[in-house]
Amino acid sequence: MKNLPLEFLKISPGNVYLGRDKGSLYFAAERPRHKVEIDYNFEITKNCITEKEWRRVFEKYQKVPNYFQLNQQDVEDFLKIINEENKEFKFRLPSESEWELAKKQLIDSVLMPDKNGELIADQPHVSYWGAPCDGSPWLEDNSKSAGYGMQCTKKGKTGNNKSITPGFSLHKSHNKNIKFRIVKLPKDHVDSFDKKLPSEFDRFEILKREVIIAIFIGIIPSFIWAYFNASPGYIASSFGNLIMGGVFFSLLTGLIYRPKHPTLEFTENKLISIAPYTKKTRILNSFEDGPL
Repeated sequence: MKNLPLEFLKISPGNVYLGRDKGSLYFAAERPRHKVEIDYNFEITKNCITEKEWRRVFEKYQKVPNYFQLNQQDVEDFLKIINEENKEFKFRLPSESEWELAKKQLIDSVLMPDKNGELIADQPHVSYWGAPCDGSPWLEDNSKSAGYGMQCTKKGKTGNNKSITPGFSLHKSHNKNIKFRIVKLPKDHVDSFDKKLPSEFDRFEILKREVIIAIFIGIIPSFIWAYFNASPGYIASSFGNLIMGGVFFSLLTGLIYRPKHPTLEFTENKLISIAPYTKKTRILNSFEDGPL
C-alpha cells in the first residue's frame, strides 16, 4: 500500500470453536457451538488502524471521514481505496473466526483487542444457524440478519477446543470509539461459503425434548404435590390446571437450565453432530435437503 506502512502478523491455517452448547434459552443467540476450519494463510494488522493512517488513506479527498465515529460506508471507502492501490493482495475486515484464530495463535501481548471493541466483517445475526464454517465473513441477504453490516469483537479467551467467551456483540450501534484492523489475503482468495451450518435448528427434536422435560420436572411433580397436600377430589377437578401449571413451571426452568446441545462440525465434507455428554457422533443432512 502506497505511503501506508502497516505491520502484519502471519496466521497459519487452524480451527476455532464459536458459539456455546449451553441449553438454556438465555444462550439461544450463541448456539450452536460449531467448529470453524480455516485452511488458508492470512495476515492481520498487529494494531488497529490509527487516526494518522486513516487520514493518510483519505488525504487525496477534500473531506476526511470522522475517525472517532466510524460508520459502515466510511470503512468500506477506506478498504476500497487501499485495494485499488494494491495489485498483489486484497484487504478487508477480518471475519469473526479469523479474528479468533489470530487470538488463539498469538499471545495477548502481541495481539491485544482494543478496550472499546473492534469491527469485524460479519453481519449480526440472531444466532449462529446458517453461519459459514470455513472462515469466510458471514455476509448475505438474510431476513434473519440484524440488518447492520458490522459487529464488534470484545476481549475473550480462546482455549483449546473450547467455545469463545462471548467474542462478539449483536448490537447495531457501536461505541463511538470503536476501532478496526484489517486482514491481508492473496488477490485470488475467494470467500467460498462451501461449508455452512443448516439455516435453522431441528424444531421436532427440541419439541420432543421439551415434552419429556415437562412431564418429568413439571407435570409429574405437580400431581405428586397435589396428592399429598391438596384436598380430596382436587386432582380430579383440577386435572387440566395441574398439567398447565407443570408445563408453565417447566418453561420457566428453561430460561435458566437445559441439557447441553450438540457441537456441529464438518468432517470429510459431512456435517456431524457430537453429543455433549457421550461424544457420540451422527451425520446430519442440511435442513434444505430434509429433516434430520
